[in-house]
Amino acid sequence: MCGIAGIINKQGMDVSSRLVEMLSLIQHRGPDASGISVYGDSSEVCLRVSITGKEMETELDGIVNRYASIQSKQRFDSSKRAVYYEFIVTINEADIPDLHLAINSVDGLYVHSLGKGMKVFKDGGPIDNLTRYQEIGHNRTTHGLGHVRMATESAEDVNAAHPFVSPFYPELSIVHNGQFTNYFNLRRSLQTQGAIFKTMNDSEAASHLIANTMKENGGDLEASLHYAGQKLDGIFCIIAATKNQIGFVKDKLGIKPLLLVEKDGLTLLGSEQIEFTAVFPDVFAEEIEPGEVRVWNI
Repeated sequence: MCGIAGIINKQGMDVSSRLVEMLSLIQHRGPDASGISVYGDSSEVCLRVSITGKEMETELDGIVNRYASIQSKQRFDSSKRAVYYEFIVTINEADIPDLHLAINSVDGLYVHSLGKGMKVFKDGGPIDNLTRYQEIGHNRTTHGLGHVRMATESAEDVNAAHPFVSPFYPELSIVHNGQFTNYFNLRRSLQTQGAIFKTMNDSEAASHLIANTMKENGGDLEASLHYAGQKLDGIFCIIAATKNQIGFVKDKLGIKPLLLVEKDGLTLLGSEQIEFTAVFPDVFAEEIEPGEVRVWNI
């Protein structure tokens, strides 16, 4: 059991803080890790990476310098002894997937996010760690998604936390509640297409699947979510976001909960009704139907 959340406010707001507030209300669904991804209209390209050892910093810098010019760099420590780096870089947008892939090709280096106006923050343990160890900030953003994780089938590891991203389509991030019964077959198939897996979390396979489909269809998120709904076996809800869209897919059995609220220019998605009280004290949520796919443009 995990918990998920999503927010859209086209006018802009402090999406990061609201996501954290929503997730804190469903902490019982996932005490092992948490994370959010947020999107805004910033022109800066931000790279967020974790490393397993401080000695890998020089190698990471070398890879980044091969593809981009580093404008700034910050280091953050994690509650789980991981080390994070945040780079602001100048890079040709066509080279972003190559930089993403080059970093992930090295054992011990993990891209958490890489894109313009996009950041992913994640950490182990309870949701408080997300704000205690990282400068999430109170920036004005338009949309985002979040996750609290209960580790059931893969390691309780910072890098196995959601959201997940993929070099196939770096600006895409996903969060997921449920499990995929065809994970190993899907993983092998994606590896033949060039996917590099950094964890044993089945959600990583979903991120590669949707991202690769978007790469091939010109960035059509709705079509890619429909395709994922057909290719993924199991019980699941997925929320996915890019710089100008956010959407979801729910499996045909509809066992895992996903709720929706649209009110006062805000769109909220979540696993439980109580999440929405972080934004609206009194509101009634709509239950998403089994097999449903929906996408909003930002």
